[in-house]
Amino acid sequence: MNKVVLITGCSSGIGRDLAQQLAQAGNTVIATARKVQSLERLDADLKLTLDVTQGESIQTAVEATLQTFGRIDVLINNAGYAQVGAIEELTDEQVQQMYAVNLFGVLRMIRAVVPVMRKQNAGQIINISSIAGRVVTPVNGAYSSTKFALEAISDALRFELESFNIQVILIEPGAIKTNFD
Repeated sequence: MNKVVLITGCSSGIGRDLAQQLAQAGNTVIATARKVQSLERLDADLKLTLDVTQGESIQTAVEATLQTFGRIDVLINNAGYAQVGAIEELTDEQVQQMYAVNLFGVLRMIRAVVPVMRKQNAGQIINISSIAGRVVTPVNGAYSSTKFALEAISDALRFELESFNIQVILIEPGAIKTNFD
């Protein structure tokens, strides 16, 4: 069945590959990135600018999706950011930026899309975490902490949304060769 899939962070890596694969499988794909020009040569039904750290940007993307397709069946929270460094060396600003994207961006997307899914009485939220959300390595502690938090949020959300027929799925990829690093 053709699903309307909204994906964050499609400029490269996992998000770009997901968008391409889902489009080729016949789904309606809304690919988003902070810089929409990075989505060139990507098969998607709609390409939108979306910065998950900006509430207005999220609202604009969700509204454009609903105006164009009338529904959102799947939200894939893929946008991510890493700052590698020893805990004592990272500045507050560096850690706050990772949380702004990796956790608060996901929360903003969820708050914008869940009411739509609840009205539809169906949906899937797929949060892309990392094996770093389960296993911490040196100079990766701050990043891992954002992914640990995403895991907890996903677990709670799964229970909270179950009665609305909304599934919450957490994916924890390991090392994948992308431009992320």
